[in-house]
Order: sequence, then structure tokens, then C-alpha cells
Amino acid sequence: MSGVGFVQPWWLLLSLLALLPLLRRPQDEQLFAWNALLPPDPAGRWRQRLEKSLAVAGLLALALGMAGIGLPKTTATRQGSGAEILVLLDRSASMDAALVPRGQTPRADKYAEPKKRKIARRALAEFAAARPHDVFALMMFSINQFQVLPFNSQPEMIQAAIHAGGVGSGLSDTDIGSALLAAIARFDDRPVNGNRIILLVSDGGAPITPQAREEIAANLRRNNITLYWIYLRSFNQPPLAESADPAYDRSVEVAMHRFFSKLGTPYRAFEAESPTAMEQAVAELSRQQMLPISYQVKVPRADGAWLAFLFAALAFALLLALRMRHLPSLTRLHPPSPPS
Repeated sequence: MSGVGFVQPWWLLLSLLALLPLLRRPQDEQLFAWNALLPPDPAGRWRQRLEKSLAVAGLLALALGMAGIGLPKTTATRQGSGAEILVLLDRSASMDAALVPRGQTPRADKYAEPKKRKIARRALAEFAAARPHDVFALMMFSINQFQVLPFNSQPEMIQAAIHAGGVGSGLSDTDIGSALLAAIARFDDRPVNGNRIILLVSDGGAPITPQAREEIAANLRRNNITLYWIYLRSFNQPPLAESADPAYDRSVEVAMHRFFSKLGTPYRAFEAESPTAMEQAVAELSRQQMLPISYQVKVPRADGAWLAFLFAALAFALLLALRMRHLPSLTRLHPPSPPS
């Protein structure tokens, strides 16, 4: 019974009652002075054995049911197509502003819809829902970083964590270097089950110190992580596609993009200046990352008490039927022939 668990194991003491039908009782025996003329009764012997077996089995099943027998909850490994994805979501104050495409005039209210954080959450929720075999984690950052969801493959928990990103308002400062190092560290103690991805979702860049750059590059290589950056670019921000232009040398976004491009590990940036462009970016990422992956699923406890009670009821019902109606003997008692 390896792997079987019990909710109330002390009820197993009831199984000792299963020994009672095996004990010999005086009322079950009849004494005869001489039984040489009695023929063999195999049917009677088998009926007696069947009754004892049913009584023992019924009492054992009853004890198992009272103890709450079942298979305990566990974690099973499944194979699928996907990746291990850590979403690193920017929660700075600028993500509360509207996403205004280049060439359009922003509204008087700079916080008018659609807000960048809302666009990002909606696209990420659709992205996660379309990839049921992925293992997701979620971290948010501004001046500090914090974990919202550890690596998880439960769709309900993933969706809840993504929607939690809309709670509260962001802070003014941003430290992307420390956030990236914290995100990379989440992979340190994990077995390699498939492709590893950090998905940075941010509307801007920030200076990264030389020491942090060295650590980021070394740790990305050590953990074999692919870095994606979805850049929510508004109307007044520089385009990464023109990062080679000297006119953008002072842009922190361009500087960060140049650094990522020279990491020596896989990296790709997506520019999104509208909700449609954001959806297209995550769709393209989804198409690229459909590699074999091993993922863990939680298997709930399987209750077996009802099956034990059903078996006990059937055993006792059959035993009662046998006791109420004896099986006919297969042989008859013939009187001896009279002497000639």
C-alpha cells in the first residue's frame, strides 16, 4: 500500500476485529458419537470459508473507510511545450501614464486611458492563458523589487498575480540593474527543465552601474537565460531601432539596449507604442518559445473511503444472504442397505 495515506489513522485499530471471525466458537461445533456414515460435505466447508472471508474482508474495509484511506496529494511531472518565464514588470510611476503613439498629441490629462500598466497586464494575461504548459513567475520593481508569484504552473494563480499588478500606484525612481539581478537569482536553485526566459516589461531605461553590468552578464550566462525586453515606448521616447544613431547616445533606453545587445546571451527587444503592438509583441514571443519543457502539476488527494465503505457493505450484504439461506449440500446421506 505504498503511497496510501489516512486522514484518521487511529481508526485502523478497528481492523483487529477482523480476527474475530477466524476464532473457533463452541456454538459452531456439533459433537457426534460416530460419524463414519456421514458423507464428505465440500460445499459446506467452502461455504464456511466464504463466510469467514466475507466477514474478515468487510471488517477490514470498514476500518480502512473509517481511517479515511486515500492517495495523498502530490506533485507530478508532465511533459509539454513551453518555457520557464519570469516576468519582470515595471511598476514605476511612469507606467501609470497613458501610452501615446508617436505622431499623436497626448491628451490634456496625461493619465488618461489606456494606461501602460493596464495594457501590459491585459497582454500578459492573454499570453499566459495561451501557454498552459509554461511555468511562470512574476516580479515587480521600481526603486526596489519584490516577488509577486514564485515559479508556478497553476493558471488561476498566474492570472491572479498578473491582475495584482494593478493595485496601488508606482514610485518615481527605477533600478533596473538590481531588479535584473534579483530576477536572475530566482533561477539559481532550480533544475533546468526547459528554456529559461526573463521577460522585462518596462516603458523606459535606467543607468546600470559597471559592476551590475558584469554581474548581469555573468549570471545570465551561468543560468543560460534568454532576455526579452518589451519596451512600451511613448511619443516622446527614443526608438530602439535607431540605437546606432549618435543622436541618441545620451538616452538611457538606448544605452540599456546597447548593453543588452552585447551580453553574449540571447536577447531581443520589442517596441510597443500601442495596445495592438503590445499584443503583437507577446504573440511573436509566444511563437518563438515553444520548446520541450518539464513542468510540475499538483495532483489533489484522491479519497478512497467511499470505495472501502461500498466494499464493506457488499461483503456484509452477501454474508447476511448466506446466513439467511444455507447453500444446499452437493451430496445426500444414503441409509445403509439392509442385510440380506
